[in-house]
Amino acid sequence: MQKLLKQIGKFSFEHPWRTILAWVVVVALLAIAAATFYKAPGNAMTVPGTEAQTGVETMSKYFPESGKSAGSIVVSVAGDSTVMSYKSQITTLTKDVSEVEGVKRAVNPFENPSAISQDKKAALIQVQLVEESGAIEKSTTDQVQSIVDDARGEGIAIETGGDLVNKFSHQPLGAGEAVGVLVAFLVLIVTFGSLVAAGMPLLIAFTAVGATMAGLFGLSQVIDVNTSTPAIGAMLGIAVGIDYSLFIISRYRSYLSDGMARKKAAIRATMTAGNAVIFAAATVLIALAALSVVGIPFITTMGLTAAAAVAAAAVMAITILPALFRLAGSKIIHKRQRRKADTAQANNATDERKHIWYKWGVLVTKRPLVAIFAALIVIVAIALPAPSLELGMSTDQYAAADTTERKAYDTVTKSFGEGYNAPLMVVVEGLEPVSSAELVAAKTQNQAKAGQISAAQAEEYGKRLHLTKVGNEVAKLNNVETVLPTMINEDGTVGVLQVIPSSGPSDKATTDLINALRDQDNQQKWLKGATFTVTGSTAMLIDINDKLASALPVYLAVVVGLSLLLLVIAFRSILIPIKATLGYLLSVAAMFGALVAVFQWGWFGIAEAPAPIVSFLPLMALGILFGLAMDYQFFLVSSIREAHEHTDDPQKAIINGFSHGSKVVTAAALIMVAVFAGFITNDNSVVQALGFALAVGVFIDAFLVRMTIVPAVMRLMGKKAWWLPAWIGKIIPRIPID
Repeated sequence: MQKLLKQIGKFSFEHPWRTILAWVVVVALLAIAAATFYKAPGNAMTVPGTEAQTGVETMSKYFPESGKSAGSIVVSVAGDSTVMSYKSQITTLTKDVSEVEGVKRAVNPFENPSAISQDKKAALIQVQLVEESGAIEKSTTDQVQSIVDDARGEGIAIETGGDLVNKFSHQPLGAGEAVGVLVAFLVLIVTFGSLVAAGMPLLIAFTAVGATMAGLFGLSQVIDVNTSTPAIGAMLGIAVGIDYSLFIISRYRSYLSDGMARKKAAIRATMTAGNAVIFAAATVLIALAALSVVGIPFITTMGLTAAAAVAAAAVMAITILPALFRLAGSKIIHKRQRRKADTAQANNATDERKHIWYKWGVLVTKRPLVAIFAALIVIVAIALPAPSLELGMSTDQYAAADTTERKAYDTVTKSFGEGYNAPLMVVVEGLEPVSSAELVAAKTQNQAKAGQISAAQAEEYGKRLHLTKVGNEVAKLNNVETVLPTMINEDGTVGVLQVIPSSGPSDKATTDLINALRDQDNQQKWLKGATFTVTGSTAMLIDINDKLASALPVYLAVVVGLSLLLLVIAFRSILIPIKATLGYLLSVAAMFGALVAVFQWGWFGIAEAPAPIVSFLPLMALGILFGLAMDYQFFLVSSIREAHEHTDDPQKAIINGFSHGSKVVTAAALIMVAVFAGFITNDNSVVQALGFALAVGVFIDAFLVRMTIVPAVMRLMGKKAWWLPAWIGKIIPRIPID
């Protein structure tokens, strides 16, 4: 690897403009592809292999006219009035909405008795949309909202919910993120003391992010891009792009300070620091690419996009930076620093001992048990809320109280019952067609019961006779509020039941009802030989949670197993990789504890609307933090290992190596925290929570785990820290990482 990096560093330094031009061409081609094939991100969540997804596909097959997603418009009146007093206004509203482009149909509540509350104070307009949830055009939701705004008046409240609400913008970067980058830039200026050197990591980071986003949207016609994906890719690309560049630039400046020629210093920095960057990036790539094992397309896309951003940042850092070193000349080091560099080599030992992190290394290794105990107290205190972690999905129930979707949810709960916010769809295949005699009888009976319905409606109801009988049996289950036969195909063999639970979408009772509906013994009692498929947004979210839970052990096994192997090869030690992984688990506990306290419990007012943690977020956070934690492990322990090779005194090696690597790790961690914290202001709640979780996780991992517990534990281990069984040493390759 180092031979290849040496050639790359040499070529880039000797041919800077060729190198930069090559990357300009690559990014330009990606940008053209993005402009040509761009498709706006959405929130569609397909989950292959789940019953809910099968149900969606079956409904689309037999009832293509039903629409691919749904929203609702909730009308409520105040005072002594009832919705009957506003029948004309509500009917006009329904008609206007149904004519909006992107709307399949809107159902007049006065044609559906169940859509009028018992007290006649509320009405529910069901709206079926052409596109899948998350793929709905913003113009569609904006037009519907405009019509609703115009229809509002004194004494009547109208709110929208479900897929009629455009919850997220598609901008990956905003004001908060810009502040985070600005803070990172200030850290770089303080670290390097040179505007030229401080600007290089930002150039690498934004070029990597730009290339990744262009590539992502260039493929957006063939892959579904979730609204969270660009922001997550940008978050990781900026953070690691700055960090990887920081490490290489620091090593280059260090060589220059030692009196090395610029060309030799550039090549040497690319060989040594570049090698560490490749190893560090490999651990992040393993963690992110392994998200594919979950088997959920939108999570796979998120993981691979973030992995692409990391890969781009690493490759650009080792190829572009040597070229920039050549072009920058001596400007990469401030004049005052260049004057100091003339005497730095002679006074190096004295300067090191004055360094704050040298003093910290001495303190930690002198009192290792005290250091470990103090760090653990802080970590455990932050982690205390972690066992209360509750997983869910972002629904209208957890929107901010002043939003239209939350008002719609609350109105439906009050006027109809909470279960109307969690309708379940049961697709029944294998119904017997209604005979002619049965159809005539059913038509006559329906018209006798409700003289206001037309003959055509009576015939339609008659075709649902057998479906209605199945529905009557389903209604006997516990926690069922009502069952409505909503659709039947032309020959009466396939139908859809809408099952309204008595409980809300997040209640355990609703999950129990879904399990009961899927119980094959129950299904055979209702109609022998028929196939029942339970779907709907609530069932889909439950299936996603189940799939994530089953995939988590496999994911962790793949990530931890491959990363441990990589660490063993890198450090030629068994105990150091194990220690690194245990330290990561401490960081995870603290990260989840802080996440629960702030976003689930609502501490400090950061979360606009406290809610259960989105079910796929912990998996993303686990993967990303693992990769970043191993980054700091590589950067810090590689310096300690290098010092260990030059002395037989373990404590001295730890102090010297720690002091040498800590400045860069400190700057890198502060930059990571600043970048991630900037995303807390993002308007996407998933990105907000992920940014907060990673900011906390990185801070804990860098300063309490890697820079306190790690050197203290290594001091207690002594030379045993580098123990490696002879037989393992023979079969693993020797790969220098620094």
